[in-house]
Amino acid sequence: MTLATLILLATLSAQPPEAPPSSEATAPETVTAPPLVSTPDACAASSEADYSAGFDALVSGNDAKALELFERVLAACPQHPYATELARLSRTRLAPGGRLATAAASEVGREPRSNAARASLVVVQTLHGVAQGVLLCAIGDCSGQGYAAVSLLGAGAGAASSLLLTRGGVTDGQAAVINSGTVWGFWFGVATLLAFDLDGDNALGAAILGGAGFTGVGVLLAHLVNPTSGQVSLANSGGLWAGTVTALFLATSDNYDTKGFFAAELGATAAGILSMAILSKYVTVSRGRMLIIDAGGILGGLVGASAVYLTAGNDAGDAILVGSGVGVLGGLALTTYLTRDFDAPDAPQVTLAPLTTPRGGTGLSMVGRF
Repeated sequence: MTLATLILLATLSAQPPEAPPSSEATAPETVTAPPLVSTPDACAASSEADYSAGFDALVSGNDAKALELFERVLAACPQHPYATELARLSRTRLAPGGRLATAAASEVGREPRSNAARASLVVVQTLHGVAQGVLLCAIGDCSGQGYAAVSLLGAGAGAASSLLLTRGGVTDGQAAVINSGTVWGFWFGVATLLAFDLDGDNALGAAILGGAGFTGVGVLLAHLVNPTSGQVSLANSGGLWAGTVTALFLATSDNYDTKGFFAAELGATAAGILSMAILSKYVTVSRGRMLIIDAGGILGGLVGASAVYLTAGNDAGDAILVGSGVGVLGGLALTTYLTRDFDAPDAPQVTLAPLTTPRGGTGLSMVGRF
């Protein structure tokens, strides 16, 4: 071993061992997690109250108020996860195209106004005016010329009032509920005078008040409820068949009492109208289907009466009335079941309307029932 080699080995052995790399130097850099999406809990309670009020305003159609409230929420709490999109929706609905689309959507499924409905209202109310004129003249003991003059005035009043009050148009359902109120009003007036044995001017007054009062009820329902023609037909059929079946069964009683008979008829028809009117809010039915169901009731009554007569012969007596009543109920029930799919839509109702976007673009909006 040479001297140079010994010096080199001594130098290497005298050096301290190399320290291992520190953990700080070898550890990877810490990566911060991205911030989570802010939740409504991060906003103040007042902002959440404004957001709830804005949502309610948007649902109710008050888009301007909704936009104001959503902008207030965003000013106080910009990270709110829903206010931004709902504010954009409010701005879109306030645009001209958005308003047109909203109006078109509100008309989907509603009955349109028609001239035929207005004409039917004018005809029935003209006759109503004539009837009221005749009844008033009967109370006032008019002469022959007086009857003609007052009837003419009543007809003119009925025609003019129905024309003037429907200048904006009227739907089939609105016309039907007003006309039905007139007809049922006279029926209840006549039934009342017979049930309470009224005579003279009191009897005529009951008919006058019945026709005028129920016509007024029909006008209120037309404006406040705006029923469809199917709903009115269902209510009318309820009153008609309840009164008919009650009359058939009461006619079999040996103790015939006019007052009791018409009192029962008043209750039966009123119950039938009210119950079917309430049902019409939950069951969708068209006037066409109700006409078929009414035809089923007529056919069922004829079949029931004929079956009893053919079985028992001329001695059937009251059994024919009972068979007819049972046949009416059976015919109504069977026809209702057989026509359960009568009103099923053949195709979706779709309405197209132009739309402008907040960025100045244009397009079409489509709304409908599918």
